[in-house]
Amino acid sequence: MDALDRRSAPGDPHVVAEAEGRSLLRRRRVLAAVAAAYAVALAIVLFWPSHVDGDGGFVRFDPVLDALAALGIPAWASYPWVEFAANTALFVPLGVLWAAAARTPRLLRAASAALIGAGVSIVAELGQRVLTDERTTDPRDVVANTLGSALGALATVLVLRALSDGSSGRRSGSRPAPPSPGRGRSRRPRAPARGA
Repeated sequence: MDALDRRSAPGDPHVVAEAEGRSLLRRRRVLAAVAAAYAVALAIVLFWPSHVDGDGGFVRFDPVLDALAALGIPAWASYPWVEFAANTALFVPLGVLWAAAARTPRLLRAASAALIGAGVSIVAELGQRVLTDERTTDPRDVVANTLGSALGALATVLVLRALSDGSSGRRSGSRPAPPSPGRGRSRRPRAPARGA
């Protein structure tokens, strides 16, 4: 069998490694494209000349506030929470993308996503103060954005772990065998029976 025939054989480690490499490259390209689209959308939201939920903005919280008012919650009490939730949701994709692309241990992905989210948010708040006249800076936005990044990364880590655990069971082709009787037990000698 020549080298070409060996490379084409199913299950050949070289063929499997090459296919995994192509799959990883394709995954990284998709992540890069999604990250670029998200970065553009985030920049538009963060540096829109006026408040995105105010006059001249493109987001309306009115339907949510009306629903909360129907439950007896006045707009003045609910608006800060709705705005906080929107700021949190805005940064969830950042955490998802970071956790999906990072090669750090899973636990560090959520922590590092929170730090990245905080950094991006602080830069955005400072940029809004310097570059726009109608935008205001608010430390609650930084807290909400940081939380969104951390939640997105944590959710991604949990999903990737579940998928990893599920696929490892499928790859083996069967469930692990139950321990055989006596296996795993200590082999210490039995004490002599009393009265013997």
